[in-house]
Amino acid sequence: MKCKKRGKPSVALLLGACAAILLVSTSGMSLADPYKLGPGDTIEISIGGLPDQRNRTQIQIDGTIPLPGGGTVEVAGLTPAQMQSRIETLLQARILRQRLTDGRDQAFVIKPGDVMASVVEYRPVYVSGDVLTPGQQPYRASMTVRQAVAVAGGFSLLRSRGMQPGAADPADLVRDYQSLATEYTKEYFHIVRIVAELDGRDTFDATPPSDISLPANVIASVVQAERDSLKTSQSDYRTEQRFLEDAVKQTDAQFATLKKQQEGEEKGVQADEEELERVMKAFGSGLLASPRVSESRRALLLSSTRRLQTSVELMRLQRQREDFLRQTERVTSQRTINLLREQKDSNVRLADLRVRMQALSQKLQPIGGSGAIPVNSGELNPDVVVVRRLGQQWDRIPASVDFDVEPGDVIEVTLRPAAARLSN
Repeated sequence: MKCKKRGKPSVALLLGACAAILLVSTSGMSLADPYKLGPGDTIEISIGGLPDQRNRTQIQIDGTIPLPGGGTVEVAGLTPAQMQSRIETLLQARILRQRLTDGRDQAFVIKPGDVMASVVEYRPVYVSGDVLTPGQQPYRASMTVRQAVAVAGGFSLLRSRGMQPGAADPADLVRDYQSLATEYTKEYFHIVRIVAELDGRDTFDATPPSDISLPANVIASVVQAERDSLKTSQSDYRTEQRFLEDAVKQTDAQFATLKKQQEGEEKGVQADEEELERVMKAFGSGLLASPRVSESRRALLLSSTRRLQTSVELMRLQRQREDFLRQTERVTSQRTINLLREQKDSNVRLADLRVRMQALSQKLQPIGGSGAIPVNSGELNPDVVVVRRLGQQWDRIPASVDFDVEPGDVIEVTLRPAAARLSN
């Protein structure tokens, strides 16, 4: 059939047609091309009237799936509608058996309208390059490059730096940095608590370091632990101090009692000495017998012994009181020494953690800013290439962030300086 000549087409129309043909030829497909099934897609086949005959299977690497009742069918390369038609054709008029609730078997003849075949899960897409967490993602209907990149954590230079030989994975670096930040916060508040303990305070400033960013619940748990430690330490120290102070007070009370007792015994000894002197004079004059002298001497000996025992007990109490006072000073000084040593060790650990965090920070900030590099920063632009299998070959399709991806696509992202991108 020949077309009638209707005049010369315009130059603009010809250029538009050529551009459309070029676009189709370079991409290998038109935007209206239906989706073709491939290995990795999950298909579900159900038979109406047979609830037990619901089979879900994945298209194998050879492009086939098993059919209910036996056999296989090749569906790779077909559209979902073509797959439905092919499976419906193969299964119609087949006889399947269904077990009834009473245990009997019933034959069931499949009619074309009884078969339903659909795609329940598509092949995943893959994101690689300058994104925070590259890898495999489940495909969702009408998925775009922008959505896939968002699920991958956004555009980032961390991955490109982490892919250098000998460099650690950025996710591991972030994890290590967070771990060091937690240890840094613990040491920081440990030092704050020690300073408060040295000053005799029961509270301390719970403001975290300005250069540390941790979840509020993590900081709160660290602060609470140090508060509990400060409370326990101060309570133990004050309890021990009160015990020693009470011991000194009890010793002073006993000392005062014995001192009064010593004064009374001193008077008794003095009286017994005077009595013995009077008896000796009377005995020398022949006015008293010798037994009276012996009694006076025994009384003087007994009172002198009691005075001596009281003096010894006073000396013991004096030494005990001095021991309690020295122990009080020793507890205070030893506690101060231990706290100062602990503070020095914590300062050393804090300095070491700060150095290690700064080293990790350099690795996590290759541009000098945050790890994730925003696209609209005016400095970097993403180059996106979608790698898609078309037939037996792979096609590389330059794309924008709003490009629609298909199951099985590989999205390659490269962040480039705006000037370099324009020059290319």
